Amino acid sequence: AVEERQTITAKFCPQGTSICFSEYKVASHDITFRIAIPETAAAPFDVLLQIVAPVAVGWAGLAWGGKMTANPLTVGWASGKGAIVSSRWATARSSPGAYTGATYTVLPTTAVNATHWQLDVLARGVSQWTGGSLNPNGAVNFAWAKGSRAVTTPASNTSAFSYHDDRGTFSHDLSAAKIPKGVFDAV
Repeated sequence: AVEERQTITAKFCPQGTSICFSEYKVASHDITFRIAIPETAAAPFDVLLQIVAPVAVGWAGLAWGGKMTANPLTVGWASGKGAIVSSRWATARSSPGAYTGATYTVLPTTAVNATHWQLDVLARGVSQWTGGSLNPNGAVNFAWAKGSRAVTTPASNTSAFSYHDDRGTFSHDLSAAKIPKGVFDAV
C-alpha cells in the first residue's frame, strides 16, 4: 500500500443544518472524513465525526494521534441500513483491541444507500488520551486506514476485521473545524 500524505482542509456544510465540517478526502478510495469541534481553546473537547465511504469499502478508520499505535482509533463499517462505530486501541502493529476511553453516540443521519455508507457520531475521549491530545487551534496529524473485506460480524462493534489494505496520513487544520458552541451543543 502506498502511503498518502497531504494537507487538505475543505469545508462541507450539509443542507438543512447549521453545522459546517472541515473535511479530508482520500481521493483514491472515495472516502471522506469530516470533523467539527466546538469553539474551544484546548483539549479535552467532543468531536463530531462523519465518515463516508463506498459500500465496497469493508471498513474505514481514523487514528486520532496520527499513527496506528498508542492513540484512539475510530473504525466504522456498514451494517444493514446503518453503520457501526467501533472504539479501538492498538499497542502493536496487530489487530486493535477495544478501547473504553472513548465513547460514541451514533447520530440519526447515519445511513447506507446503494453506493455509500455514512457514519455520523459524536465522539467523546478522542481529543485527549494518555500520552497525547489534539490542538484545536491549528494543524494536527491524523492517520486513516481502510480494508476492502467486510468485517466478520457487521452488527457488532466488537467484530474482528481484516488488516488494512491501504493507509495514509494527513495534516488537518482543526481551527477550520470549529463551529459555535451553541450549534455544537444542540447536536
